Amino acid sequence: MHPVLIKALDSTFGHPRGVMGRFGGAVMVRGNAPQERWAVELADLRPGHRVLVLGHGPGVGLALTAAAVGDDGFVLGVDPSGAMRKMASARCADGVRSGRVEIRDGTSERTACADASVDRVISVNNITMWDRPASFRELRRVLRPGGQLTIVAHRHIMNTSPEELRADVETGGFADVDLAVRGRSLKRAVAGIRAVNPGAA
Repeated sequence: MHPVLIKALDSTFGHPRGVMGRFGGAVMVRGNAPQERWAVELADLRPGHRVLVLGHGPGVGLALTAAAVGDDGFVLGVDPSGAMRKMASARCADGVRSGRVEIRDGTSERTACADASVDRVISVNNITMWDRPASFRELRRVLRPGGQLTIVAHRHIMNTSPEELRADVETGGFADVDLAVRGRSLKRAVAGIRAVNPGAA
């Protein structure tokens, strides 16, 4: 692939920034909405839950998560892209104003959350950006014992197979790892993983 094209794709989808990042965010809103809804479904959210959303992009999943946990819940979104944080803040403006939604700089390896402080962690279409061993250590640290990790990703953008990702989650210390795949073709298939933090490592 041509270096100019690689750079353009990175600024649009990999590390969204500037005009291209805003364009990428608009594309994500349309293309990722079904996966965001499935992730919220898999996460089995309840009113009052505290939820960490990783790489939230333009905020579609943040808004769905905030609605699911209600007025007594709390949603923290972390994303390394300033352009995505700005779009998500606008989409979730009411929640941000009320203090039910917080959006800040961060990654799966660096969430700045307190130990055992969240009930759920949700990731949609950003697993390819992770340092997986470091990320799983961090997510086990911030999840309470019995808390759940949900990962949803388009199969065609994954840098591994769904089965290998499930094995990575298990190696990362999670238990009761369930894998589901939707869609018949590679291009349209979406993998969903739900796993439980068993407690202290």
